[in-house]
Amino acid sequence: MKKTNFSWKELGTRSVTVLKSQPALKTYSSLLCIFVSLIIGLIFLLTMDAANAFSEFINMLTGGLQYGSSNFFAILAKTAPLLCCGLSIVFANKTGMFNIGVAGQYTIGILGSLMFALQFNCPWYVCILMAIVFGAIWASIPGLLKAFCNVNEVISGIMLNWIALFFTNYSFQTYLNGCVDISKGSKTFALAMKNPSALIPDFGLGSSTGGYFTISIFIAILAAILVWFIMSHTTLGFQLKASGLNKHATKYAGIKEKRNIIISMAISGALAALGASLFYLAGLEEWSVQASSALPQVPWNGIVVAFVGQLSPIGTIFASVFTTLISHGARFMLQTSFPAEIGDFITGLIVYLSGLTNLAVILVNKYLRNKKEKQELALAGASGETVTTEEVSAEENSETLEENSDKGGNE
Repeated sequence: MKKTNFSWKELGTRSVTVLKSQPALKTYSSLLCIFVSLIIGLIFLLTMDAANAFSEFINMLTGGLQYGSSNFFAILAKTAPLLCCGLSIVFANKTGMFNIGVAGQYTIGILGSLMFALQFNCPWYVCILMAIVFGAIWASIPGLLKAFCNVNEVISGIMLNWIALFFTNYSFQTYLNGCVDISKGSKTFALAMKNPSALIPDFGLGSSTGGYFTISIFIAILAAILVWFIMSHTTLGFQLKASGLNKHATKYAGIKEKRNIIISMAISGALAALGASLFYLAGLEEWSVQASSALPQVPWNGIVVAFVGQLSPIGTIFASVFTTLISHGARFMLQTSFPAEIGDFITGLIVYLSGLTNLAVILVNKYLRNKKEKQELALAGASGETVTTEEVSAEENSETLEENSDKGGNE
């Protein structure tokens, strides 16, 4: 393995290179989108109630930041399922798929986790495992349709969302009626009353944190690290990304693209179902069994945090925390002037603006390239040489090839 040592004098130059890298530019773009969205949200508050706008805006941002309070742990508890749904979108997108069926896979995860928790009285880790299996199987359906019938995964995913919802409600109302507490308006039984062993461990801190603290957030972060490792450091991750970029080229190279499509959707669905189990097995809420109920909102917010996090597993962690902070903090605002939906309004702005991040990165890259070309031409003119723009571009390409070869040698 080739090892390169750098002197401290080169540290400044290499630091500037890192700050101008593509990941850094995407990070700047996301932060700019968040900042602009917050400013627009503040202006919107000023139009509603100028006298209380600034104070209530601060309440929204800091309402859940006090460490040790129940609100702080409530944000962590709500971040866990949101993060898993975001990871589901990220994983599918990295492999060239758009998993719009994440809501249905989340709902099937609810069915799998609560069925084994309330009907079969299984411990929490078995319930989580079965939720993952249910989600993977359900997500494999659009994967199979895409691989063998070339059915668009968006169309099949949307249809399966509603099938999952009605199938879950029908199952609880008929075959799994032992899971439903009729006295509470057709909601599932509270786990603490029916099967305490199905509750995710809280190390005895649940009562002191308003019942919000469990190890769910740690499981979700571990899932994010695992997704990053699979996509960046495994052969499977390379094959999945290659199939997403060009399935015909990977087929020519001997990679089984149909198998990769199915595996990609199965893992994506497993992540969404994991998020459902982390929420409902924490005892935060009971599932309301109503055939006319809407799809859960958390999976749709997972699409938000995935794109705000620049489709990066690690970036999705911070995006999930921020989005939950805004949504939860909106409850601390003066409700007579500012409804709690203002948090959804601001996160919606972030989503729309995040769609412009790629454009911003392209413009910045173009500016940096033009600036470098002008510097090269100025230096060439000072030395009396004639250098064309094409020659400068050819030189840049050769430098890029040398850098890539050096990286390959280092690895």
